[in-house]
Amino acid sequence: MLQGIGKKTVLAASLLLALGWAGAASAAGSFQVVGIGPGDADLLTLRAVNAIKDAEVVFCNAKTKDKLASAIDFSGKQVIDGYNIIFWHHGQECPKNEVRHAKQRMSCEEYHQKQAEFAKLARKAVAEGKDVVMLSGGDPTIYGPDIWTLRELHDLHPKAVPGLSAFNAANAALEVGLGEVVLTAPFISKDGEKDSLEQLAKHEDATVVIFMPWDMQKTFDRLAKAYPTDTPAAIVSNAGMEGKEKAVLGTVGKFAADLSGIDGGRSIIYVGKQLDRAQFAKTPAPDKKGKFYLVGMGPGDPDLATLRAMEVIKKADLIFSGSKLNEKFAEVLAGKQVIEGYHRLFPFYGKDCAEAEASGRRRKERMSCEEYHAKQNEFAAMVRKAVAEGKTVAMLDSGDPLVYGPCSWSLTELSDLDTDVVPGLSCFNAANAALKTGVTEGEKSHSVILASGWSAEDMSALQSTMVLFTMRQEFKDFIDKLSKHYAPETPAAVVVKAGYANEERVVQGTLGTMLDKVGAEKLPFEYMLYVGDFLNKSPDRMTAETASGQINPVQLAQGE
Repeated sequence: MLQGIGKKTVLAASLLLALGWAGAASAAGSFQVVGIGPGDADLLTLRAVNAIKDAEVVFCNAKTKDKLASAIDFSGKQVIDGYNIIFWHHGQECPKNEVRHAKQRMSCEEYHQKQAEFAKLARKAVAEGKDVVMLSGGDPTIYGPDIWTLRELHDLHPKAVPGLSAFNAANAALEVGLGEVVLTAPFISKDGEKDSLEQLAKHEDATVVIFMPWDMQKTFDRLAKAYPTDTPAAIVSNAGMEGKEKAVLGTVGKFAADLSGIDGGRSIIYVGKQLDRAQFAKTPAPDKKGKFYLVGMGPGDPDLATLRAMEVIKKADLIFSGSKLNEKFAEVLAGKQVIEGYHRLFPFYGKDCAEAEASGRRRKERMSCEEYHAKQNEFAAMVRKAVAEGKTVAMLDSGDPLVYGPCSWSLTELSDLDTDVVPGLSCFNAANAALKTGVTEGEKSHSVILASGWSAEDMSALQSTMVLFTMRQEFKDFIDKLSKHYAPETPAAVVVKAGYANEERVVQGTLGTMLDKVGAEKLPFEYMLYVGDFLNKSPDRMTAETASGQINPVQLAQGE
């Protein structure tokens, strides 16, 4: 963790913003939900900082304002408290015999009244030409309490500024690279849902990440019935909060038997065999004086990097980075010792080359297994030498370096050193914001599967919301695999170049129409494929359906 936000970091952020990487401010009034990340203020992205600085009206509570005070000057802004976490019953009729949820502070009618008050205040400010923001903790699209405001104000053409999720911060706390992931919550499943904890446990290759385990004991009792008791598990509390963050590694059986000393209030549970590779609990060799950072730099434009990432770059003595990141962050890296050529070195790590030859995999890579091993050893030797000299070393990686990250292997290789991970915004978070709706708000599913081409068909059997990291896989191949488990009328969307303010594009349709929507267009490496009925709640989709009775992908792609 970092000790506060340095002045030079803020200056670096200001430089990026001045260069126009955050997009031009709108001349008319506007409304945005701004993801402020979990934990400390230095997990704000530069884009979020800019959006808040430009805003004249800010909806946030006093606790959030105090937390962000080190990065944001709120003087001169109209700060309005009292309208966060009022999502209950939005868009629903109030039941005659209401039974309140334990977390509800008001009746249905009172929530409707507060929602109407908020909408009136926001509309009035936008009509007066003011820029209005609602600050939302974490990633507002993942179990976020404020995403409803985009639907309520859909006629104002609102936007979402992506934020890091507690999931991104918890990944960094555990220091473990993840492949297939299922984000879920321990709700009792509705009729027709197939994504209960018990069903998810059947997919042993996936890491299940459980948000909001308010009754920790009850959650682990369920997990102990669904998983072998020796299945690795972890609990991360207060992810992203310096001095308060805590990670505990164990097994499903051990946690079910003893949860003493565990704070379930701000915790996330991880379950899966990938946790065997978690590096957070290691003890560095005593003779290692420096430190190694794996730094997530976010997707898209440079303003999706965090203040914490900027701080690490500022203090680093030696930086490893790929050519695209060097170009993107040229101003920030100026004057630093930067080494290229060691970015994508994960192929064959820890593998026997003879076995790789037999499997035929080596023919798909740009180097032989032996050449990869040689480059991995070169990288490790340079890092160890620098750390032994007391230097701070940083490896920069795009997106979240621990979600399909090509550099996560370095944490295992350098387990004898003092290492730390700076969480980064994933292309998943950025694409969620482009869709402007909660990915966990499906009618038939409350879970989200993060998968790749290798696991798409297997994971789609759950019929949860599916998010595919496409990685140059054939688009038709994805559609064919998904169509085996999802009906052709299932809503679908493609987000191209998520996070690039001037290039980001959304195409909406259904699983049965997406091939025609995309047509013969050659999609770039940077695109995400979404499948799930949560898409019906997208403000853009609502607007298009209301206006014409059908979805017009051209209008949606252009943001009209």
